[in-house]
Amino acid sequence: MTMLPLNPFRPTRWEHQPDGKQLIWYTRTANHLADDKSIYVSGSRGSGKTTLLKSICWEDLAKNTSLRIQKKLEDFKSIGIYIRFPDHLTVAMSFVDWKATYPQAPSPELEFHRFFSLLVELTCCERALQACHELRSQTLLSLSPQDERQITSAFLNEFTRLNSFAESGTATFYELARLLRDVVREMNAASVRGTITAIDTRLPPREPGELLAFLIGRLSSATRLVGSETTRPSGFKFCLDDCEVLSTAQQVSLNTLVRNSKAPVSWVVSYVGSLFENSRTYLEQQPLTDADRRVISLDSRKDTDFRELCQAVVSLRLMFSVSEQARNARNVGDLKDFFPLETRLGSRNVNDLMEQMLRRSASPIATRLLENTKTVQLALERGGQRNSTASPPLYQTYVLLHWQGQSDAFKTSFNKVDESDLERRTLSVRDRAGEAWLRRKQNAALLHLASALKTKRIPLAGANIILSLSDGSIRDFLEILGFIYEGYAKKQKSIAYSQESLDRFALARTAIAADVQTNGIYKASSAYHAGVSARGERDFDVVLRLIEGLGRYTALLQSDHRDPSVLGRSERGVFQVRFETTRTDRSDDIAKRERTVLNVIRQAEIAGYVRMVEPTNQELDKDVKLGHILRFRLHRRLAPYYGFSYRGPYEPVAISASEIWQLCDRSSPVDPSLWADSMSSNPNTFDQSELSFDWDNES
Repeated sequence: MTMLPLNPFRPTRWEHQPDGKQLIWYTRTANHLADDKSIYVSGSRGSGKTTLLKSICWEDLAKNTSLRIQKKLEDFKSIGIYIRFPDHLTVAMSFVDWKATYPQAPSPELEFHRFFSLLVELTCCERALQACHELRSQTLLSLSPQDERQITSAFLNEFTRLNSFAESGTATFYELARLLRDVVREMNAASVRGTITAIDTRLPPREPGELLAFLIGRLSSATRLVGSETTRPSGFKFCLDDCEVLSTAQQVSLNTLVRNSKAPVSWVVSYVGSLFENSRTYLEQQPLTDADRRVISLDSRKDTDFRELCQAVVSLRLMFSVSEQARNARNVGDLKDFFPLETRLGSRNVNDLMEQMLRRSASPIATRLLENTKTVQLALERGGQRNSTASPPLYQTYVLLHWQGQSDAFKTSFNKVDESDLERRTLSVRDRAGEAWLRRKQNAALLHLASALKTKRIPLAGANIILSLSDGSIRDFLEILGFIYEGYAKKQKSIAYSQESLDRFALARTAIAADVQTNGIYKASSAYHAGVSARGERDFDVVLRLIEGLGRYTALLQSDHRDPSVLGRSERGVFQVRFETTRTDRSDDIAKRERTVLNVIRQAEIAGYVRMVEPTNQELDKDVKLGHILRFRLHRRLAPYYGFSYRGPYEPVAISASEIWQLCDRSSPVDPSLWADSMSSNPNTFDQSELSFDWDNES
C-alpha cells in the first residue's frame, strides 16, 4: 500500500506526492472525458483538472494502485495520452513576428498555424508511439513486430523530410518517437533563435492535422488492448493540460486541430478558468461548436458532486495511510465511505453559529436577542410553522428586529419599540416569499451580529461550511483538513504525525470538536493569505494590494453594523469592472492603466485568489465575452481572514478600472485599508432586486 506522510492531507497537490505514488479517485466526470467526443475542461487552480485527466490516461491506468482498484485500461474505448504543454513548448514561440518572418505570405497567421499545429501533432505522435511501446512491453497491448515496422516505414515514406533529422535508421516505435522528439526540440530552438525560415524547409509539407491522422489511424487499426471485450479498434485521446499557457493564436490553432479531427483521434483540452479562447478557429465561418466538443466547467459542478468528490478523496487518502490493522478494523462496503464527512465534521447552520456567539457574549445585545427569539418561535408555531432545526430562530429574530417594513429598509440597531412590534413583523412574513426573503438575509445577520458584538472570530465549523470555504477546489479542502488534523493531534496530546494519532483520527466515530475545526479553518485562511505575499512572481506585490483592498472592502460591505445597507443588500462583493479602452494599440495613459488593471486581475485569477463570475444578463454576457466587462469575486477561503461570508458574495457592486488602478499604481499606491474605507462610504450597487437562489439547501 502507498505510504503517505503522517499528515494524510498533505501535500495537497496530486503531482507532489513525495514517493511518486499518487492517489487518484475516478469521478463520474471522468466518464464524460472517456467518451468518443472531444472535451474542453475549465476550472480554477486546485479544482482537480490534472487528476481528472490522469484518471483516463494509460500511465496511471496501467500502474497506479489506487486507480486500478476502480478502473482498468481495457475498460476504455480510447488510449488516453497525457501531455502537459509547458513541458513541450517554448515561450519564445509567442513572441515570433510572423509577418516579418513571412513578408510575402497573404496570411501570416496561417503560416503560424501550420508551424504550431505541426509541433502539437509531432508531440502527440511521439507520446502515442511511446505509449504503444510501453504498453506492449507490459503485455497490455498486442502489436506484431511486422505491423510496427510497416507503420514506421509508411510514416517516414509519407513524410520523407523527417528523415533529415535522423542520425541513423529508424525502424521501431521507440526510435521513431525519439526522432519526433528531436524534431520538436529543433522547432522550439528555432523559435528561440529566430531561425524559423531555415528549419521550415526541413519540415514535411502537409495540411494541419494530416500527419497525426495518418499515424493514429494506422496505430488504431494495428493495436488491441489485451483483455478488452470489444473487437473495435482503440481510439487515441490526447489529454492536453495547462493550456492556459498558450497564447491566443496558439489556442485558436489548437481549436482548429480539434475542429478538423475525427475518429480515432479525440481530445481533452484543460485550462484555468476563463483564460482560454474555446471556440475560434482559423477556418472561415467554422468555429468550434457543441457538435465538435463539449465544454465542462469544474467550477460550475453541483455542490453534491463536489461533496462526493471530497468524501471520496479524503477516504482514499486515509485508507492508504493508516496502519494495516486500522484498515482492517474499518470494514466499509464502499471505499469512499472510509471517512464519513457528515459524521466526523458535523453540519452547522447560521443559527447554530449565532447561538454559540451569543452564549459566549456578555453584551446586552446578546441577552435581548436570545429573549426576543422566544417571541418569534411562538409566533411561528402559532402560524403553523415548525423550526426545522434544534437551534432557535436567531437570524430570523435579528433580521426582523432591524427591519423597517420595506424589503431593503433596515436600522443599524433595535430598541424597545422594535421588540414590542416583533410578533406582528413575524406574522407578516409567514408566507413562502417571506420565508425566502428571510433566508436571503441569514448570513448578513450573522456578520452584522458579529460586528455588533465585536466578535473577531465567528465559530465556523461543520462539513457544509468547510466545503463552502473550499470553493470547489479539492486542493483547498485538503489544506483545511490538514490544519484540522494538526489541531486534532495536538488536542489528543499525541505525538505529532504519529501513526497512532493518524489511526485514531481515521477510526473515531464521533465528531471532531468544533473548536478544533474553527482553529483549523482560521489557520488555513491565514496561510492562504500569507501565500499571496510569499509568491515570488513579478508584480505579485501589486496582486497582494488588490486582494487586500478588495478583501477589506468586501468585509465592510457585508458586516459593518454601522451601515444600514448591510442587511438591506446582503452579501455584496461580486465586483463588476467595465473597461472603456479594449483596443491593444492605444497608448494613452487611461488605456495603459486599464491594461495594467486587467493583467493584475488575470494574474490573481490564474493564481486562484479571485474567481470569475458568469453574468446572468444576456446583454451583459455579450460584453463579458468581448472583454468590455469583468465580473469576479474573491476566493471563499479568504473569508475567515477578512471576515466576509463563508458562502462568498452574491450581490454585484460596480467598480471602475480607475478605482482599482489606485491599488495597482506602483509609483504612489494607496493603502488598501484606507482605499476600502473610502470605497465603502459610497458603494456603487446596481439598481436591481436581490438575486434569487435555491435556498432549500442553504447552509
